[in-house]
Amino acid sequence: MLALGFAGASLAIALSPGASWLYVISSAVSQGVSAGRAAIAGNATGILCHAIFAALGISALVAYSANVYATVRWLGAIYLIVLAIRTIRSPSPFTRQATGAAPSPLSTIYRQGIVMNLLNPKVALLMVALLPQFVSADSGHVHFQVLILGSVHAGIATIVLTVVATVSMRAAPLFYESPKLERIFRWLSGGVLFGLGARTALEI
Repeated sequence: MLALGFAGASLAIALSPGASWLYVISSAVSQGVSAGRAAIAGNATGILCHAIFAALGISALVAYSANVYATVRWLGAIYLIVLAIRTIRSPSPFTRQATGAAPSPLSTIYRQGIVMNLLNPKVALLMVALLPQFVSADSGHVHFQVLILGSVHAGIATIVLTVVATVSMRAAPLFYESPKLERIFRWLSGGVLFGLGARTALEI
């Protein structure tokens, strides 16, 4: 029952749009299926890292230390703003085709997905606030339970983001056929990322 309850809570969280959604959508639409998969893999890896941190007690330090939390929050905000600028300035499919410019390496997209997730203090708070509710001390191996639940959340988030990326790719031809629409999409994506970064910095 605890596992089913956690799966339901995890699904509700994964279905809530945020920076990860936007990063996966923009990567998939602007650079294709492989880029979307790399972004999704980066997000999942970041979640698993948070689960490891929670098992080691590091997430609790972030949650309960005002200075550490503020540092991570500001780093996350700055990183989101940097990603926003990169999104706006990234060459469009039309520019790359005309100039022969190469798309971003998949390894870079993957690493950016990890860093964006790791620098989100709210994910650390989630691990501290949510996971303990579904961990049974009587069952023993508490650290192992935390890792398993973290893996479940990573799996559910991956499934949700895969669906999001697939739906986005269905709409991608509209952007490929219209440089104007693609440019609007890049500016909107960058603007939302910038707004998320500003909100993170201001704790709105």
